[in-house]
Amino acid sequence: MKNLLALRPYLVRYRKSLAAGVVCVIATNFFAVAAPRFLGDAIDLMGKPFEMKDVLVKVGLYILLAAVSGIMLYLVRQLIIVTSRHIEFDLKNDYYAHLQTLSTSFYDTTGSGELISRGTNDLNAVRDFLGPGIMYSINTLFRLLFAIGAMVSISPMLTLFALLPAPLLSYSVYRTGVSIQKRSRQIQENYAAITNLVQENISGIRVVRNYNREEHETSRFEKLNKNYYDRNLQLGKIQAWFMALLTALTALSLIPVIWVGGLNVMNGTMSVGGIAQFVIYVSMLSWPMISIGWVTNIVQKAAAAQTRLREIFDTKPDITEMNTGKNEAPSEAMKGTLTFEHVWFYYPSQPDKAVLKDISFTVEPGTKVAIVGATGAGKSSVVNLIPRLYDPARGRVMIDGRDVRSLPLAVVRRTIGFVPQSNFLFSDTIRHNIDFGSSQDGIDVIEASRIAMLHDDVVDFPDGFDTMLGEKGINLSGGQKQRACIARALSWNPSILVLDDALSAVDTATEASIFDGLLEKLPETTIVLISHRISTVRNCDRIIVLHEGTIAESGTHEELLLNGQYYADLYTRQLLEEEISALS
Repeated sequence: MKNLLALRPYLVRYRKSLAAGVVCVIATNFFAVAAPRFLGDAIDLMGKPFEMKDVLVKVGLYILLAAVSGIMLYLVRQLIIVTSRHIEFDLKNDYYAHLQTLSTSFYDTTGSGELISRGTNDLNAVRDFLGPGIMYSINTLFRLLFAIGAMVSISPMLTLFALLPAPLLSYSVYRTGVSIQKRSRQIQENYAAITNLVQENISGIRVVRNYNREEHETSRFEKLNKNYYDRNLQLGKIQAWFMALLTALTALSLIPVIWVGGLNVMNGTMSVGGIAQFVIYVSMLSWPMISIGWVTNIVQKAAAAQTRLREIFDTKPDITEMNTGKNEAPSEAMKGTLTFEHVWFYYPSQPDKAVLKDISFTVEPGTKVAIVGATGAGKSSVVNLIPRLYDPARGRVMIDGRDVRSLPLAVVRRTIGFVPQSNFLFSDTIRHNIDFGSSQDGIDVIEASRIAMLHDDVVDFPDGFDTMLGEKGINLSGGQKQRACIARALSWNPSILVLDDALSAVDTATEASIFDGLLEKLPETTIVLISHRISTVRNCDRIIVLHEGTIAESGTHEELLLNGQYYADLYTRQLLEEEISALS
């Protein structure tokens, strides 16, 4: 329940609308409780000689107050329910904006289906609390206050009889609320697991079919769905039992009221109109009694959902701006000098295993440097530190002599064009994918596509650069996707271009043409290239060879061959593989 207090800033933001809604709730209940008094007076008038106009006046006042109560109820819904939609809108925006700030390490361990579930199902449960939950809670409170006050004014003794079930009701609300919150959290976690499974399977449907795992995946879904079904059924049984108990207690409270009230009428201590009013007030209490169970269900579900949402909101990004007063943007464009100074790095999931050990090197502006090494040597870890996807545990990564941690993140990432191993394209046009985030001083889409050797492929499409791509660019080949991602990085006109094995899906000739284009069109750009092909890296100004997280050797292609160490061995093996491939 404490987690729901975190919603207070949103309620304060719309305090005027909510305050007006509360006033309307009070007015609704005031007029609703006041109306039966005139009906009781009309009944008493008809118990003796009367004039019809007097009865009609009483009945007319009853109808008028009931109508005013209805109008106030309409305004309540317009003010409180509509406000809850505004808060839902703000919550969704804040949730999505917060997701944008979280670090790469967070997404390494959190499934997208889980995040989607929390941003939809859980957030809707919170919205129900902010709208119907608050509205019916306030409505129930004032209905009870006004109705019980009116009942006491008629007969304190009958009021006591009518409220006999109250202690049992309070205990039932407490016990049921605890059970509902526990089961609601389990259901929401189960729903998140289902969302995650469906998202993964739809994204990976080709893998599922290629390995003939349709039945296995269907079985996994059915198991999760059955669990979700059973838990919802159990929760439904608890809610049904609770609602039935509330209805029964409300109905039972009428028995002593009618019995004792009837005796009072016979004794002449209470009028027929008075007992009629009292029965109406007891009936009025039936909905508040029932709504207590409904509101309890809403509040407990919202508490469970808000707990899950707070887990995300309370997660802080690992990569943040340094509040030192020195993290100011440079006065002029970054030149692209890249320096690693005694860098050590550990992944958050493996804090005891150093991936990089005392890495130091400098790359001057306009230099083309390649990083090679066996799988797991730490190549991608090196380049992931450049745009601050991660931060080093020790040492410094610097651009133009400044620690990247002292620079604004926007400046660092604006300086770098990064093409990771995993190519991602949006379900948008090719043009918009290439132009993603580029500025006025960036490279034109057409020019960027030419440098990336993608232009000739795209112009052959029926819609050219306006061709819509499927999910993750499924209607492009692997090589075309890689080249589209390279063109996107080039459109930024970066000072530093990082290519993390970004040419693996293209043939050797295309690879050479792309590299030649980079050298010709971006002579002042610092290029950091990861590749397993010697043919790609041999023309670089410098080659850094990594081995088990350390720099084993460094130099030009010719220098490293003369050294006769790791690079020479890699070169020899690749020549042998090419010869075997040619013979076969």
